[in-house]
Amino acid sequence: MDCLHPVRKKLHMRRHAQSRTCIDDIGIDILVSHILVRLPARCVGQCRCVCREWLSLLSTQQFAITHCRHISTTYDQKFILIGSLSGYVYPVVFDHLSRSSKIVLLLPFERSSCLVRILASFEGLLCICLCDTGEMVIWNPLTQVYNMVANSKIRGLCNPRLDVVGFYVDSSKGYMLLHLKRFGGKMWLYIYSLRRQLWRKVGFLDELKYFKRKLKWSNGTFCKGVVYFTVDFIKNRFHSGSMLLGFDVKLEKFNKIRYPNVPRDDLEGHLLLIHNNLHIFLTHGMPFWSVDLWRLDGDSWIKVWVFPPIRPILLGCTIT
Repeated sequence: MDCLHPVRKKLHMRRHAQSRTCIDDIGIDILVSHILVRLPARCVGQCRCVCREWLSLLSTQQFAITHCRHISTTYDQKFILIGSLSGYVYPVVFDHLSRSSKIVLLLPFERSSCLVRILASFEGLLCICLCDTGEMVIWNPLTQVYNMVANSKIRGLCNPRLDVVGFYVDSSKGYMLLHLKRFGGKMWLYIYSLRRQLWRKVGFLDELKYFKRKLKWSNGTFCKGVVYFTVDFIKNRFHSGSMLLGFDVKLEKFNKIRYPNVPRDDLEGHLLLIHNNLHIFLTHGMPFWSVDLWRLDGDSWIKVWVFPPIRPILLGCTIT
């Protein structure tokens, strides 16, 4: 037995060296870009504990983008609910939704109140408002990395009832947060760079009447270089309307976007992205709602679906 021990040890070392060589032959780039991006978020979190190199690779912005895009193309969709102390991630399965399948994520940032609100989401990033202080937080639930974006110049503070935010990506593929502040009939535009962790104020002409009126803005939806907003207004007690604005992220200017050709009375729109194309759900008409789904194709709108008329209901929702 004693004489066989060195032989067994040698065989074990040889097998270990062969397995290690196989991993080395794969290459860390292939391992990350073709294998680890296919794992569920919980498994990615476990892989970050393997070693410092994996922790560094799996905590990068590029990995988060690639992982999110891979999940979105494989229809492994999730939705997240924010509670007082934690977030709950549920899989989106249309024929069955089990509460036992949720994943609990502890909120990593400090707050003095249990009131938090999700303002916007984009490619796995969330912009969250701490309602007691108005501070905004950019949080990646996958990597648990977050940025408290408020600074000493009172930038990064949000009033969810009046302010508007929206994520977008600039020409260098960096994440940006657009923040429109409204107070006393005036508006200010600020842009935050997640890469540089800096705010800057953007001057823009506000000669258009919809910047000064008390209107209800949606949060921004980014598509192909433009952040889109719906702006709803009330004409009188019985009629309301809506308009569509676009912020060109390269020119940093607002433009009014033509709405689809539908009756303008009692019009309301909800923006969403489908296969990287801008779509809008439009409800219009009284006493029954007509509900249409349209896709923006260049400068024109194409109707892609018509739903049966329904009675108006008191329901507030955000379609993403």
